[in-house]
Amino acid sequence: MRRGLTKERVLVTAGFALSALLVFYFLRRIDLRQLGPTLASVNLWVLSCCVLTKAAVFSLGALRSKVLLRPIRRYRFSECFTPLLGGYVTDNIFPFRLGELVRIDLLARAGDISRGSTVAVVALERLLDLISFLILFAAVVPILAIDLSGDGRIAWALGAVVGTLLAVAWLVANPSRFPAIIVFFSRPFSQRVQAWLFQTSQRFVDGFSALRSSRAVAQAFALTFLTRLVGMLTVQCWLWAFGLELPVYAPLVVTVLLAIGTLLPSSPGFIGTFHVAVAYALELMGVDAGMAASVAIAGHFMATVPWTVIGLFVTLPTIRSVWKGGPRPGRPAESILGA
Repeated sequence: MRRGLTKERVLVTAGFALSALLVFYFLRRIDLRQLGPTLASVNLWVLSCCVLTKAAVFSLGALRSKVLLRPIRRYRFSECFTPLLGGYVTDNIFPFRLGELVRIDLLARAGDISRGSTVAVVALERLLDLISFLILFAAVVPILAIDLSGDGRIAWALGAVVGTLLAVAWLVANPSRFPAIIVFFSRPFSQRVQAWLFQTSQRFVDGFSALRSSRAVAQAFALTFLTRLVGMLTVQCWLWAFGLELPVYAPLVVTVLLAIGTLLPSSPGFIGTFHVAVAYALELMGVDAGMAASVAIAGHFMATVPWTVIGLFVTLPTIRSVWKGGPRPGRPAESILGA
């Protein structure tokens, strides 16, 4: 336990340190005296549209969860929206990026299903996000004339995605094989442990059941790419708010570099990594450093603060009731094996 706690502290410290370093780098490159007037020139009406586009992103994400969860249970829209918003709020306030864990738990409790199934559904969503990102990244490469011929990391990433897709396809085609394999390799353990592993693996496979429907797969992909498009519209609103006229592909470049930047460990809310990624993307397209910094600051504020505040009022009662309620009762593991 101490090792785990120490590791977590190291990761949190590294995240805060990197955020602080990037904030220092970000502010050092600009004239702070010009930052205020530039920020004051923003069109607040246009910038406020980002609150609506962010709501659309959350709504599309909730609809995608609803589609992927449909074979297990027919969730209401609110039962998918509230966990998604709760996870977002958690990531923006607390360290360790616990948002996905909170969301998994809230989804499971809302539908009274196992966490194993919701873990699989969230894993599917992350896989769809990764695939969509790689497609967008492939579109950005020729725009920025990036030479990837000697970069083996791209090949490894593509290989990992293809391998994951093949593994998921195998699970969908052979839903009964995976639990049996788990039981086979768990033979050295007690019957109780074997039963728990069997139960958990079975419920995990259940989470992939949406992939057995071509219609559900098509809907999930469509919602994923529609979410990306709305995200790019958000970036375009930032540019319009500051009166910037950039090429039509500018939101695409910003979105891709922002996705890469927020992968780095950082403080809650992606402070520092968000700002440097957005500013660097805009500077690549010829925007002045001061203006790029202003867009990054305003964009980060609109991307995090309004919906974090809204989310606190909407989801805090639900999250508090979850933690007060403690662990959900489940079937005894022995019943799986007929013990």
